[in-house]
Amino acid sequence: MRLRSRIMLSGSEPASARVSERGSLLVPCTLRSPSPASMPAPPAAHHSMIVLGIFAFGMNPGACLLRDGELVAFGEEERFTRLKGSHGVFPGRAAVSCLVQAGINLGDVDRIAFAWDASKYPYRMLGTIGRQFLKYRGKVGAPSGAKSQRRGKAKNANALSVLLNLLKFTPRRLLEEIRLALRATGYRGELPPIEFVPHHLSHAYSAYYTSPFDEALVLTLDGSGEDTCTQITHGEGDDLRGLSTTPIPHSLGWYYAAFTAYMGFLPYRHEGKLMALAGLGHARAADNPWPERLRNLLSTDGDSYTVDPTFTRFGSHSHAERFTDKLVEFITGYDSSLRPLGPMHAADHGRLLQPAYVDLAWGVQRRLEEVVGDLARSALREHPTPNICLAGGVALNCKMNGSLLGLNGVERVFAFPASNDAGSSIGAAMVVAHRGGDRIKRALTNAHLGPEFSDGAVRDVLRFSKVPFSEPPDIVEATVTRLARGEAVGWFQGRMELGPRALGARSILADPRRTDASERLNREVKAREIWRPFCPSILSGHEDELVGGATNADFMTVALPVREQSLAAMEQCRHADGTTRPQVVREEVHPRYHALLRRFEGETGTPFLINTSFNVSGEPIVCTPAEALRSFYSCGLDALAIGSFLVEK
Repeated sequence: MRLRSRIMLSGSEPASARVSERGSLLVPCTLRSPSPASMPAPPAAHHSMIVLGIFAFGMNPGACLLRDGELVAFGEEERFTRLKGSHGVFPGRAAVSCLVQAGINLGDVDRIAFAWDASKYPYRMLGTIGRQFLKYRGKVGAPSGAKSQRRGKAKNANALSVLLNLLKFTPRRLLEEIRLALRATGYRGELPPIEFVPHHLSHAYSAYYTSPFDEALVLTLDGSGEDTCTQITHGEGDDLRGLSTTPIPHSLGWYYAAFTAYMGFLPYRHEGKLMALAGLGHARAADNPWPERLRNLLSTDGDSYTVDPTFTRFGSHSHAERFTDKLVEFITGYDSSLRPLGPMHAADHGRLLQPAYVDLAWGVQRRLEEVVGDLARSALREHPTPNICLAGGVALNCKMNGSLLGLNGVERVFAFPASNDAGSSIGAAMVVAHRGGDRIKRALTNAHLGPEFSDGAVRDVLRFSKVPFSEPPDIVEATVTRLARGEAVGWFQGRMELGPRALGARSILADPRRTDASERLNREVKAREIWRPFCPSILSGHEDELVGGATNADFMTVALPVREQSLAAMEQCRHADGTTRPQVVREEVHPRYHALLRRFEGETGTPFLINTSFNVSGEPIVCTPAEALRSFYSCGLDALAIGSFLVEK
């Protein structure tokens, strides 16, 4: 059955609201996708427009700043609160950081763009959810007895949660929450107008308008954005036109989150662990029955898909919020040993590596790749292009992203490095700036858009902390010396990266020639599962000899096959399935990090390093020098290269 509806982003349906603080008035406006036909001409005296982009009150809040269409600053709130994910909060600290980096205050901002369309709440959303629930209620099942009473209470609690969520995002309430949160930052002047922007349109803008492509198919794959879970658009020049949408509850994000929770991981945080676990099942792929079995849950008819919500959202939840009891019955009906694992149970952690659980993880990953591949093939038949752009939380699945290469002539895949919801703040700001007449089509080459700290500021922190440190004549040479003798080094340099991947500004580095490098980093430094893989930073000019298809591999967002002749050399920074998620380091983007790799190659003959994020398990990537010191002394790192200074244990 076709579930996806055809859309035109330049249509007349209200999709955002401009909000004036005076009187808390909401004035609906029409959101049109900028195109040669629909884009209003800039005013004759067009000035440099400043837009503050925000995503708040959901998963991974974040903020950004655009000036005259150019992205000048970005931050995820978790980096400032030091709470992983910082789910449900307002990114006030991130917003202030963006303003400080730009040297302005909130009064200088022309517009605030909010990456959620509040105009759909509560009535349109209630209607959508109600229709889907009525459609599937007959499939939920009706257990009897005491078990039925317990499940009935669970269903009622779930329904109440949905209702409260709908009320939370109504325009007036959301506006008031934004206003109060902005006041909490200390600003007392008149607030700029606020515009609500559809969530998936925000993701699509962030991916296409920062890509290096002049034409591309754009897939936004998320848990949900208002009443949409998946959206496909086509970008050409300055035009972005919608092709189709998939409504809730048919969510690929919810599908993957359900199995993340089933494996005892934290949904919306540990999906990367499930993806890594899946890679361990590569050797048994030919005999894995789960991709076929999972068609009962996640099915396609070629150009559309359905996720049966009675396995994810509709029904009793005796084990976890993200999956129903029906999913447990479905899985244990095939293999009674595959019960749900508990996140707090040490014994369950050991069971993860049993072949049955690994094979289930592989099947879940493979089925996701099959479905997204089917969607892309269908769209490519109508809009053939060698280029695909990706955004939305599901687009952080680098293995899925890589599976699209070679599909129906696809040659290049660009996954926006901040594909999570924090990154939607960038797309929302782009929508508003574009409508205001700014040129926003600029290829993202440099993802270092966060705070940076001068050597003077770093020295002050080191002295205040009373730690011994030195200032070598050449911090690059000093770091290479320590890496080459097998030490693990924290690398804190320049502006913080955009997105969840370390890209040479807040990194932990190690020599890939050391045969126990991966195990040591997992066990002694990161304090995480021993089977999780690491990735390489590759000196530009050497990517093709090491990895296949690394044309746009600058941000560690696409898993690519390691070339046969390089499998041994890259053993410590590739996965069991022979893929890796590389970062190609270019001199013009990060001169000091490029110099480090070049010097390391000169010293060892190896043109790449193991690079992982500078944090310990369960914490966000470090932002400030003080946080770098705290993390350094709480794990097994040997040295810290922080600005021009070296700290050693």
